[in-house]
Amino acid sequence: MKCTDRPSHEDILTLVAELVPDVGQPSKIIAKIEARDTILWLEGWCDGCIASRGFPPKGQGMLKEKLDYIREVTPGFLRQRAADRDMTVEWSGFIPLNDKKHLYGVSWAVFTKTQREGRAVAV
Repeated sequence: MKCTDRPSHEDILTLVAELVPDVGQPSKIIAKIEARDTILWLEGWCDGCIASRGFPPKGQGMLKEKLDYIREVTPGFLRQRAADRDMTVEWSGFIPLNDKKHLYGVSWAVFTKTQREGRAVAV
């Protein structure tokens, strides 16, 4: 993080990504922050998440290829996670994490409630 008077959005997201546990179990590397009709969704990536793709274990090479793959699939799987919750993706991205035992990085998204047709939303 840069030392400035005001952190950037990337600085904040990088700090928030630390909420995702650094474990090798895909079902346990999720964190979320909920506020009204919005969720900040954070989902980590470990060897178990990409095992079916033929990549070697963490620390044994192909890091660039793994990160490229994760970046490529992130938008689609985040759209599905949002749809499963009757929400839409407002913003999303991927943050690589270099100093973790199990995690390659964290995909993140801001989900908002999907407005249903014919339903008014209070402001």
